[in-house]
Amino acid sequence: MRLVEHAPRHSIFTITFKFHQPFIIYSLFTYLRLCSGGSSFQKLRFAFGSSPELSSRIQSREGKSTIRRYIIMSSTMNSYIDIGANLLDDRFLQGVYRGQARHEPDVHLVIQRARQANVCNVILTAGTLEESQRSLQYAREWNQLYSHSSEAADDDHHDNDTCNAAIDNSRNPIRFYSTVGIHPTRCQQEFVDSPLADDEILQQLLDIAKDGMTDGTVVAIGEIGLDYDRLEFCDKHVQHEYLIKQLLALARPTGLPLFLHNRSVSRDLVQVLREHEDCWKQAGAVAHSFDDTLELAQEFIELGCYIGLNGCSLRTEDNLNTVKELPLDHILLETDCPYCEVRPTHAGYKYIQTQFEAKAEKKYERSKLVKSRQEPCHVVQVAEIIAGVKDLDLKVVADACFENTRRLFRFAADDDDI
Repeated sequence: MRLVEHAPRHSIFTITFKFHQPFIIYSLFTYLRLCSGGSSFQKLRFAFGSSPELSSRIQSREGKSTIRRYIIMSSTMNSYIDIGANLLDDRFLQGVYRGQARHEPDVHLVIQRARQANVCNVILTAGTLEESQRSLQYAREWNQLYSHSSEAADDDHHDNDTCNAAIDNSRNPIRFYSTVGIHPTRCQQEFVDSPLADDEILQQLLDIAKDGMTDGTVVAIGEIGLDYDRLEFCDKHVQHEYLIKQLLALARPTGLPLFLHNRSVSRDLVQVLREHEDCWKQAGAVAHSFDDTLELAQEFIELGCYIGLNGCSLRTEDNLNTVKELPLDHILLETDCPYCEVRPTHAGYKYIQTQFEAKAEKKYERSKLVKSRQEPCHVVQVAEIIAGVKDLDLKVVADACFENTRRLFRFAADDDDI
């Protein structure tokens, strides 16, 4: 074994082993963690066999004498919750992009990578009646597979080539939750154009919510709110009407928090929430994918809402200035995957420390992410940007957002240890 500083910028150390010796790796990892202390350790990156010469040597050897490479990232020391994931999207469940089949369904590999990144809770967001039912169904199905440290789940769905973490996190438990509600841009199709009466649709949504609440799987009413960017799908009047109806018919009787959509509506959503505080105030809410002004964020917070941040919240310098001023105890992390990629041209990109190898969907490889398709594991990057903007240690940000999420959605203290 040899230990040398490899890249000062990221405090990377190169360590090579002749054989696969997990107990030595784990012991070394634990020792370095204890020696380095909490805050400084978060800036360390450990790479096994990551130098160019070693890479060529690795490629030229086979069998038991092959040097095994592992990457230990500081992010694996923190736990994360992705409050907004669209894992029922065709890109995950079917491998279909813009109507074209590109690869096999790989949602189980996506879940595997989330587990490796220490994402222990994921909320599946719904925007239609059908999605509300399917999100609950999939959350329950995946909880059977992944909410326990199960070898069976790994053996059934995963390939050892997908494991690229130094400490094998493939058996980390992860629990899924879901939401129930109609997205503002879908109110026309789901209510107005439906052959069913409004009351019947709302009752079906309420039944799904109550069913999901029996085992704690449904944790929010949403995605509901207002969206003035896409009025071609649903006009303002219809959006307002059915936002209020969902507050009265779903939020009030369930007592669940709100998962809110707020896009280019100025103070209109805040005003509706203020006028109907009795429907939701005690349960709380989150303004998801927030990319508006600091002043509006402060109004949401004063009302009793949290602010959900993802890649779309971190695109411009104005966005970052807003994030810098947001109180940490009111921030939640999300990816809104497969959307909201943080691109190199975005203002927040410079703060990213953790990179994921990716290929275009046309050149799909099971062991790599799909380029520009966000996954729950990318929540680590969102936390890193927030930490960089606020000049805080990553662990401070990760821990605060983790506890904020537990508080809003009332997750049990041991949910991530099931």
